[in-house]
Amino acid sequence: MLIKKSQRIKKQIAPNGFVYEYPDANKDLGIAVSELHGRIPAEGKMKNNVCHEAYYVLSGSARVFIDGQIFEISEGDVFQIEPQQEFYVEAQDLKLIIPTTPAFYPEQWENVK
Repeated sequence: MLIKKSQRIKKQIAPNGFVYEYPDANKDLGIAVSELHGRIPAEGKMKNNVCHEAYYVLSGSARVFIDGQIFEISEGDVFQIEPQQEFYVEAQDLKLIIPTTPAFYPEQWENVK
């Protein structure tokens, strides 16, 4: 299956971040590209209640705050987040490919204060 760039859906996820979702009928795997700048979310933390997420860093860098730890990520790194983990990101011109399993849908995501 081919999903063309022209088919992707751009969604603003924060004042300084957005995601391009690539729609697919496959509910077992999702794929997105995200560009983040600054702190995401602006306050608190975020979590995905259902999906396993992998972040492959295309460019830029970030610090990921999760479970009381800080992880430095940059180009070529892969960072995985399990369902229910609360985290936030401080990004510097970060561009990511994010595969998810199962496929992402908005109702599984929440911001945590």
